[in-house]
Amino acid sequence: MQRPLISVIVPVYNVEEFLNRCVDSIIRQTYQELEIILVDDGSTDNSGALCDEYVQKDSRIVVIHKENGGLSDARNAAIEIMKGEFVAYVDSDDYLADDYIEYMYNLLISENADISACAIKTVCDYTEQLGVIKEKIVIYDAYEALKAILYQGCFVPSACCKLYKKELFEDIRYPKGMYYEDMAIIYKLLDKCQKVVIGNQQKYYYYQRANSIMNESFNPKKMHRIQIVNELKKHVDNRYPELKKATSARCFKVGLLTYQEIPYKKQYREYIDTAWKQIQEYRWETIKNNEAGILLRLIAISTFLGKRVVSILGDLQAIIFKN
Repeated sequence: MQRPLISVIVPVYNVEEFLNRCVDSIIRQTYQELEIILVDDGSTDNSGALCDEYVQKDSRIVVIHKENGGLSDARNAAIEIMKGEFVAYVDSDDYLADDYIEYMYNLLISENADISACAIKTVCDYTEQLGVIKEKIVIYDAYEALKAILYQGCFVPSACCKLYKKELFEDIRYPKGMYYEDMAIIYKLLDKCQKVVIGNQQKYYYYQRANSIMNESFNPKKMHRIQIVNELKKHVDNRYPELKKATSARCFKVGLLTYQEIPYKKQYREYIDTAWKQIQEYRWETIKNNEAGILLRLIAISTFLGKRVVSILGDLQAIIFKN
């Protein structure tokens, strides 16, 4: 019996060094019923030409060439034309285990879920291999999935490492021009979900490179994180008021992390003040929240000692908190 078509969306921007590894890993998937959409987002290197070469190699590949509009705009362009019943996103410097799609599809179908997710393997070297661990599957409803995101549990907001039913994106698009776009829509997607299934197998290779958006030096667009988490809080508090403590803890953590990333220079005073205000607004609620974790609560207490203490704690926080 013919299995359903799955669309795999790959935004591409100046990644000629990594693109072959990424696309080849998609082509090799044991689940072959794929539509592979490569979105050349105005690349200025050889990435666009490489995309066109793949069209000649594999009939499942579709290429979109467009003016540079950023990651969200590239994903949205592909969403408009995708034909699959399900959709997965892969960043063009990352790559997949050969059975990634098969694993994600089987998880979703076996549990009749709306979203399936797997664990991520962060790599800095091409030769690193995925570990084999005992299978553990977690099933959440929308409320439980949101709580896991807010407390940074096993379900994360990243668009990647997930398989979605296509209809979830019927009226939802990624916010153009914004950083942390995944967090901006994940709670809206969960509003449409009855069930989310998460497997613990590491099937997605997240390649960490020095010049990625998440590793770049401070950019004012990183302030989007505060805007997005505050919008999330309004939405979730209205829909799930019992999660107010969790959203406050997340808002505090975002303010803390953002504050630590801003250089302490006069030209960034506005951003420093915004982040510090975020810390002040949510620290007391975080201190009172037993579910926030003892370490985060201790750091929240330390903020009453002033900005200098928070700055000193920066390196420690960078180790503890990922995003």
